[in-house]
Order: sequence, then C-alpha cells, then structure tokens
Amino acid sequence: MKAKIIHPKRQGLLLLTLLMLLLPPMPMLHAGEVLVSGRYLSGAGQDIQLQITVASPAPGTLIVIQKLPAGTVIETAMPAFHQYDAGKGEGKWLLTQIRPGRHVLSLRLAQPVAAGTISGEIRYMDPASGRLTNLPFRP
Repeated sequence: MKAKIIHPKRQGLLLLTLLMLLLPPMPMLHAGEVLVSGRYLSGAGQDIQLQITVASPAPGTLIVIQKLPAGTVIETAMPAFHQYDAGKGEGKWLLTQIRPGRHVLSLRLAQPVAAGTISGEIRYMDPASGRLTNLPFRP
C-alpha cells in the first residue's frame, strides 16, 4: 500500500479549517468599542463618583488609581480602597471578579476639591490578548 502525499499548501489549508472548527469562537468587540471605560459622574466637591463600564469578556481584575490633591482626607469609600497614601493623594482599589456592566466607585472627602484637581487611571489585562492596558481619565 502506498501512502498518499498531501501537498504542503493543501495541508496548511486543512489545518486552518480544522482549527476554525475545533476552537471555540472568541467574543469580539466591534470597531470603536473599548473593553473598559471610566468617567466621572461628579469630579469636584466633597462627593466624587467614578463610573466604570466593562464590556464582555470582562477582565478578571481591575486596578483603579484615584489621584487627589496631596493631603486630602477620605472619609468613606465604596467599595473600600485597598491602599491610600494621603501624603501623595493616591488611592488604589483592586477590584476582582468584575462582571460586564456599569460599576460606581464613590468617595466622600473631608474637604471639597476644586474642579480639575483630580484624575484617575484604570489598569487591566485584556483577557483575549493578554495585553496590559492603562486607561487614564479626567473629569
């Protein structure tokens, strides 16, 4: 019995076809869509609110960094922050088991802050590509 030799171009096409059939489809974002976005609902005064919107597939963890004027005292935070350095005015949250949808991070400050004096950043790893993303935002 003689073995049949498959032409290399056909072999590659066959392999590609098998991979497309066997691998589960990966959810994809449409052009212009982002996986995670952040915006301030209120970015001045005593009450600061940050809305984080997460698309699917959601990253497993988000790191949120909130920058306030140095010396700012946080009276309450919901959810509670992971770490806060009042001297630098930098708070960090480690948000795990994030689900797609909208999430709000709220701060109550001891003294009001002026408009334009705060900023934030969201860091996450894209579950599809494994790429680390740093997303800065301002009010």
